[in-house]
Amino acid sequence: MNTSVDLPRAADLPHWMEALRDRYLSTETGQFILHGNVHDIVLCAGHAWGMGDFLSTFFSPSGKVVVHYDPGRGIWFEKDEHAARAARSWLNCNFVSTEQIAPHGLEQTPSRLLAKNVKALMANERTPEVALEAIEALLVDDTLSTAVIIHYAELIAPDGAVSNLSFHDRTAAARLHRWSLSDDVVSGDNLVVMLTGALSDLSRRITRNPRVGALHLPLPGEVERARYLTHIQPGMKPDVGRHLTRITAGLQFRQIKDIIDPREVNTGATENEKQRGPLDDIATLPVQEIAARKKEILEQECFGLIEVINPNHGFDVVGGHGPIKDALNRVADHVRSGRRKQVPMGIMFVGPMGTGKSFLAEAFARESGLSAIKLKNFRDKWVGSTEANLEKVLNVVEALGEILVMIDEGDRSIGGGGGNDGGVSSRVMARLKEFMSDTSHRGRIIFVMMTNRPDKLDTDMKRPGRFDLKIPFFPPQSSEDRLSIFQALIRRHKIELDAEDSALTEILDTLIGYAAADLEAILLLAYDDLQSGICPPGVDRVPDALTTDFIARAAQDFMPTRETNMIEYMELLAVYEASNRRLLPERFKDIEVGELNQQLADVRHRLAHEKSLA
Repeated sequence: MNTSVDLPRAADLPHWMEALRDRYLSTETGQFILHGNVHDIVLCAGHAWGMGDFLSTFFSPSGKVVVHYDPGRGIWFEKDEHAARAARSWLNCNFVSTEQIAPHGLEQTPSRLLAKNVKALMANERTPEVALEAIEALLVDDTLSTAVIIHYAELIAPDGAVSNLSFHDRTAAARLHRWSLSDDVVSGDNLVVMLTGALSDLSRRITRNPRVGALHLPLPGEVERARYLTHIQPGMKPDVGRHLTRITAGLQFRQIKDIIDPREVNTGATENEKQRGPLDDIATLPVQEIAARKKEILEQECFGLIEVINPNHGFDVVGGHGPIKDALNRVADHVRSGRRKQVPMGIMFVGPMGTGKSFLAEAFARESGLSAIKLKNFRDKWVGSTEANLEKVLNVVEALGEILVMIDEGDRSIGGGGGNDGGVSSRVMARLKEFMSDTSHRGRIIFVMMTNRPDKLDTDMKRPGRFDLKIPFFPPQSSEDRLSIFQALIRRHKIELDAEDSALTEILDTLIGYAAADLEAILLLAYDDLQSGICPPGVDRVPDALTTDFIARAAQDFMPTRETNMIEYMELLAVYEASNRRLLPERFKDIEVGELNQQLADVRHRLAHEKSLA
């Protein structure tokens, strides 16, 4: 531990530590929870600290005995002086015996040996029941001022229904709660700091205690990453630093060091990594390697709750959807130009399945230049896990910034949950709504939700301020649109075609109401027949390229969905949710609200009748 640094007066003290210091000095709060990025490096006063070392160094100038407890490591001290003072306190209250730590007598045992003996003894006290009792003995000693740092606090006092917790879990939470109320503890100028990755994992008896201060430690922001990169790569050129700062968004300092400078921290580094010199030129940066490693880290850190998307296609391979692409191109241009006020907070893609919503969302991510992640199902059966999962994802999204958050099948992933989940759904929705409507995110974080059943979503979720732009999707409305989509599909799948557009149009004229997914299925069926040598009638040999004969037979054989009432219902919902009439097909552009409501009522009646017959 570096004791020569005056951390309490450091000019670059992290904001969360400033908040802890100021609240401790100005109020009676003596117990704090640090949650979030608590296992990362702390950059302060020109040094890169481990969290435990940073807190010890910060509190030491106050004269406090700084004691750490980790249920996997036991009780320990960073400084021998603190261990020796604690040993004398434990001897005075008979928590330990003289024979255990000073067999030749306290007066004959030097402080250095006393510290060594008590460290060895207390390192074995990993059981919370015993360890917390030992720490309480220090807190109530009126001759000491103690700073207690409890690591992995959620493993000591986990959250959960009381009936599901063990006796030791319940008593640990009760003891920690009692410390915040005890005059003996509070009046002694003591401090208790609990570290946890997720606040929701810690007992509510503690987190909801008004005498406990909860402070969130975010992932490093842009400024912090720039400072840290300069710290580990001194002399780096400004343009290289800016580029690395951008592409390392969402990572901890530890992860950045592992990627950028693996030689010191990763004994398993590859030979290429070990031979890597200073990163002094953008052209020589291992951008692909960094991107791949970052993707792996983010997905692991979020426990599979997100998928990092690296779209390899733009609007050029998207057939049809002209008005939609125009609207999204304007948004992408605002994003690229930094016109944040003109960027919608969120975009909702609404329409029947198979109309290309997800594919177009990925194309939009590429066109806008934003990083993209796909939010997976974060609901969990365990108490508190769903809220913790969501908080973990939102912390990563906040740190990433300049990001597109894609929610596929939004009606299922966030619209689900019933009334028998103990209020989990309502809490999750409230937190998600709060995050999505935070105006500081405008232009930095864009939510794109795809759904074919917007009626299953909370009305408040869909309002402007969360989803400013709601785009309706429909099957291609004309043979020209179907031809454009078909040609785009041929390019995407790199299929060689020997057919005139007029011949294709003649086939596509008969496919009224077919969605883009249906057209893709027909194309792939025809291509499979070609590759398998299954020729249609009248074709004697297998041609070198796909012909209209194969396509015509595939179109005839393909059986589209028979749920026509449901498809019609989804189309009407898309009209109902659309932001403006410009994005609607001609047959819906002039529809009146009353007529639309009547059509929705009619199709609902037909669907109910179908269900009653099933």
